Amino acid sequence: RLSKRTKKMWYDNVSLNTDYNYISSRIRLARNFDNALFPSKLSDTEAKKLIDKTIGELSNISTDLGMQTNADILDRISEIERMSMYDRKILNLTLAKKKTPTGIILNDNEDISIVINGDDHIRLQTLSVGISLYELLEKANRIDDYINEHFEYAFNEKYGYLTTYPTNIGTGMRAAIVLHLPASTQSKGFSKLISSVGRFGVAIKGLHGEGRENHGALFEISNPKTLGISEKEILDTVIKVANQLNANERKLRESLIIEKRLEKQDEAYKSFGVLKYARKLSLKDALSFLSSLMEGSADGLIELANESKLYSMMIGAQSSNLLKMAGRPLSEDEIDEIRAKYIRDNIGELL
Repeated sequence: RLSKRTKKMWYDNVSLNTDYNYISSRIRLARNFDNALFPSKLSDTEAKKLIDKTIGELSNISTDLGMQTNADILDRISEIERMSMYDRKILNLTLAKKKTPTGIILNDNEDISIVINGDDHIRLQTLSVGISLYELLEKANRIDDYINEHFEYAFNEKYGYLTTYPTNIGTGMRAAIVLHLPASTQSKGFSKLISSVGRFGVAIKGLHGEGRENHGALFEISNPKTLGISEKEILDTVIKVANQLNANERKLRESLIIEKRLEKQDEAYKSFGVLKYARKLSLKDALSFLSSLMEGSADGLIELANESKLYSMMIGAQSSNLLKMAGRPLSEDEIDEIRAKYIRDNIGELL
């Protein structure tokens, strides 16, 4: 039996159409304190003291910045919950599996998180649906300034913010946009396009695999470089490439709707039928059918009562989230069975 989620999260409001294939945006800032050793050099005792002091200093962040937050220590959280946080885009895989002391401040709808003593002393993240990097940076800067009022950052006039990994030195900022690109994935030149965008100063990766095996057709565009480039230049470059990918996807989809409307409509209805009635679903099949249904719904080929929940079902269908909801260990077969039930319970009806 699955426990139902009652809180509404940021990812519950994704809405797509033929012209607009942007799933989400993210800004992430890496910072270190000027008067402390980097996390990898701290003993567990020193790390715990740093975390306690940081959480204590930032204890009024909810009141001062008008956002509801909770603080916790990651090693007090179960491995299943940490992996669920990874699938919900709160932690990266390294942080989810980290054994040394790490703290986190997280707001209610999970679009703001502050990881303390992860790879760096501070890992600040803001998330939203759609394409909104500038708004997210403004929000992140406000929180960043608040933290900087309490702690002096390690900053060099020549190199910028000093970080654990050289790839983050400079602005310390990673900007990312996730797009749904089902038609592009099937086009002949897409793999070549992905490998060629590096010259524009961005990287593209599949969220759930690589190339044509990226189940769900979700792709993240981000900046691999932070040194010698301004925040504005990073954002403008990521947005420009995302817009180009979106425009390419739009043209392909418009052609498909004209040339193969019935076939695409049939794919969407078949996907709905499988998701609505299947008794077992692998993650690969769940993501693939949800992607097909997202495409059909966005293109107006099928009308769903719960169209905005399709992306959140991609997150909910991850094994860690199913294990969390089940509240007990599950075999692979049981996970596939519970995944199918979770989707049946949430997919809603046709309009």
